[in-house]
Amino acid sequence: MNKIEIKQVSFVYSKGTPFEKKALDGVDVAFEAGMITGLIGHTGSGKSTLVNLLNGLYKPTEGQVFLDGCDIWEHPKEIAKVRFRVGLVMQYPEYQLFDDTVRSDIGFAPRNLGLPKEEIDRRVAEAARFTGIDDELLDKSPFELSGGQKRRVAIAGVLAMDPEVLVLDEPAAGLDPRGRREILGGLSLYAREKGKTVILVSHSMEDMAFYCDRVVVMDHAHVFRCGTTEQIFSDPEALTDIGLDVPEVAAIATRLCKAGVPLQGPLYTVEQVYEALRRVKEGRV
Repeated sequence: MNKIEIKQVSFVYSKGTPFEKKALDGVDVAFEAGMITGLIGHTGSGKSTLVNLLNGLYKPTEGQVFLDGCDIWEHPKEIAKVRFRVGLVMQYPEYQLFDDTVRSDIGFAPRNLGLPKEEIDRRVAEAARFTGIDDELLDKSPFELSGGQKRRVAIAGVLAMDPEVLVLDEPAAGLDPRGRREILGGLSLYAREKGKTVILVSHSMEDMAFYCDRVVVMDHAHVFRCGTTEQIFSDPEALTDIGLDVPEVAAIATRLCKAGVPLQGPLYTVEQVYEALRRVKEGRV
């Protein structure tokens, strides 16, 4: 079942001016409920424009965006309700922190929803758990924290809204490998435990391969391809043909296959390639 869907959507920046630019051109794409879907594409392919359409931050120039089968722009004055249902984490969200304490910053959206204190406290604690924020940090100023901790607080503030759909535009950008694993691992745990629909934008093919159930590939304002993670990364040449990288381990596996090593099965994560090599070594191919 599709949770959120885009039908024949086009979006034009600076329409009617000499600077007019079409960022999306007749795009059709659906995001399945309860799935983590990766969104990849080269710079300028339309990824960020697409995610800004999903919660009504942008309005399509043409076409429609559907949430649970309803056009989100059917009642324009109620678009704010959509933004609570579809949470958007932009790049470098730590620059949006503003409150006196971590606890208060995370609880900002639940307070705006008019929830009772007990429910606000529960949501803050849960969001902190998923993003790896220790209890002793909750009463500190967010501006005293490290860059990675600030990022966690900003993401936790969106999780505390308890959105039906969570959209993340490069949530681990600029972090070291450990920080990436901790943040993306926590978000993956959040999606699995809560049954949420998550849309993840990243330039890291390794992140896409490891954390996503499905992948949508953008190319020059169009959807180039979409499918399961295995379907997308089992054809690495299709991605390199449009200028995208593939997971490094998938590229290594492709070279091994071309050299005559009879690897079999999905070959886009370290674990998969390790198992395939082990089967070759043991003569089980």
